[in-house]
Amino acid sequence: MKNSDKKEKGIKVFKRINRLKIRLGRENDARPGHIDEKAVDEAQAMIATLCSQCPNAIGGYLGELAKLWKEMRDMPESPERENVSKSIFTLAHEIKDIGAMCGYDLTAYFAESLRDYIFETELNLDAQRVIIQAHLDAMQVAFKQGAQETDGPMAEELKRVVKIAIEKYS
Repeated sequence: MKNSDKKEKGIKVFKRINRLKIRLGRENDARPGHIDEKAVDEAQAMIATLCSQCPNAIGGYLGELAKLWKEMRDMPESPERENVSKSIFTLAHEIKDIGAMCGYDLTAYFAESLRDYIFETELNLDAQRVIIQAHLDAMQVAFKQGAQETDGPMAEELKRVVKIAIEKYS
């Protein structure tokens, strides 16, 4: 087809500006929404620093989680027990966030599962103790063994054990 034929049929080609690239800092742009590459580099450096401290942070959170669980496990229903369960929820959420960001995916997986379980249940049945303990044990084993991936023999076995506890005691 000749150029003259294209004009006759009314075909026009538009070259559009990729505004997303502009806002992501790939071009110098001072408009709102622009993300400067320097800011991205600084954020990446902050994440790298946080991840270098991740084993200590997760270890500390797991220790605090075990301490709170030991305290809560035999507590009768009370406002204090409710407050301790909220603290356990928050710690599980922190472990999930830090673990996922720094590559401790298996620990993060069980922390998220525990967080969701605590959110969705009233934690007033003796059987629920087994489910919570199974989550805590799985997180501690995954962390101490350095199991980071959510697949593989160890991950599958830990998931299987927690699943059995949930199915048996729910």
